[in-house]
Amino acid sequence: MIGPRIRTIRTKKKMSLSQLAERSRVTKSYLSQIERNIYTNPSIEFVERIAVALNTSPEELLGWGKNKDGISGLDNTFSYVKRYLLTMEDEQLKELKDYIDFTLWRRNQK
Repeated sequence: MIGPRIRTIRTKKKMSLSQLAERSRVTKSYLSQIERNIYTNPSIEFVERIAVALNTSPEELLGWGKNKDGISGLDNTFSYVKRYLLTMEDEQLKELKDYIDFTLWRRNQK
């Protein structure tokens, strides 16, 4: 989740919530709700503003940055999913496909 990453980076830089809100031109209340995972899907514009204000990259805020081994968080996620998929039986794979199809359909209804 992006909220805890923002909070961690902000506190490591000894920056208050108010300071980050002011530097990024985002309301303090919205930023607080993001950090507390009340809102979990901020816009790309929001992520870019926060990244600039924290002097980091949008990829790091989204967890797509490289870890100490040089592997991105996204690569780790795909590796985990791939390993898990290889152990699933046909019926489980069908259920997963149905769930993904439903999730994509629901997203398109918004």
